Amino acid sequence: MKRLILLSVVLTGLILANCKSDDDDNAVPAVDEAQNTLILSDFSVNVASAIYVDLATKTSNLQDDIIELTANPTDITLAKCQQDWKAAREVWEQSEAHLFGPVATEDIDPRIDTWPVNFVDLDQQLASDNEFTAEYVNSLDAALKGFHPIEYLLFGKEGEKQAKDYTDRELEYLNALSTNLLDLTAQLAGQWLPASSGNYIDEVSNAGKGSNTYKTQREAFEEIVNAMAGICDEVANGKMTEPYEQKNAALEESPFAKNSVIDFTNNIKGVRNVYTGKFKTDGHGLDELVKAHNLSLDNEITTNIDASINALGNITLPYGEAIILQNTQIEAAITAINELQSVLKDKLLPFVQEHSN
Repeated sequence: MKRLILLSVVLTGLILANCKSDDDDNAVPAVDEAQNTLILSDFSVNVASAIYVDLATKTSNLQDDIIELTANPTDITLAKCQQDWKAAREVWEQSEAHLFGPVATEDIDPRIDTWPVNFVDLDQQLASDNEFTAEYVNSLDAALKGFHPIEYLLFGKEGEKQAKDYTDRELEYLNALSTNLLDLTAQLAGQWLPASSGNYIDEVSNAGKGSNTYKTQREAFEEIVNAMAGICDEVANGKMTEPYEQKNAALEESPFAKNSVIDFTNNIKGVRNVYTGKFKTDGHGLDELVKAHNLSLDNEITTNIDASINALGNITLPYGEAIILQNTQIEAAITAINELQSVLKDKLLPFVQEHSN
């Protein structure tokens, strides 16, 4: 009897061992370098590079129409410029979900997107005899160039600019600012192309495999996830909270175009772009890596992204008015975005560290 029991135990053990072996053969490896390479490459090509190329295209359209406005200032040409500004702004704000690489190392971000506008110094520039050459505009303080001085000149302080209101000097400055903005966005687009100056597609794609910037794939994933969490923190606790707590519309990001809530929303849409590996063309994203190992975490991330965007959509007034009249909606959006930030920082970051070398 004992021999039969022993034989049964041995056979059971062999069967279990064989089952375990089969499971191991089908299991998703904890670290899949090939998949990680695809994710990093598709982020570089389909998200970062694609966004910067689109941004340069849209700022080129803006410059072309500002040249037309300068030659023929009518409300029709002005309206085209205003729409161009919003179109370029949409892409730029989505790109803020990955504010690393040349946009940071070349100090392009502050030269493109510093606010609030310094009205005193701006008026001094308009009253001066300074020639608005490319070199001169490039040397100006960050608060005197980029999206927001252009916004002010296109929309006016109360958002009611008309073509008849322009002085020759304002049009001259506006033209110079749009040229500078195009130069900077074209520089970004060029630096995210393969074999270009900066060559940042290859820096990210080749992380751990010859990249000078990222010695490991883990370093690249950490940079990406920290950027996603970082823009959530900036939106919730900077862009939204500062003007809200101080009840000061002058502190909001895009007050003249009444575009601030749209800006915030595009920041969060940028987080979704990075997570899914998709701007216009779909690719391999972080979501694929997460789904392979932790469906619950993927659901939590996507749910929090959607919740943040939906909460922002409930702010129906321009932000400068909402900070007075829509406190509940603003606080709900801030809470939702902070919850997204927490998931990215406290759960996604350790996850990618675990699943990369």
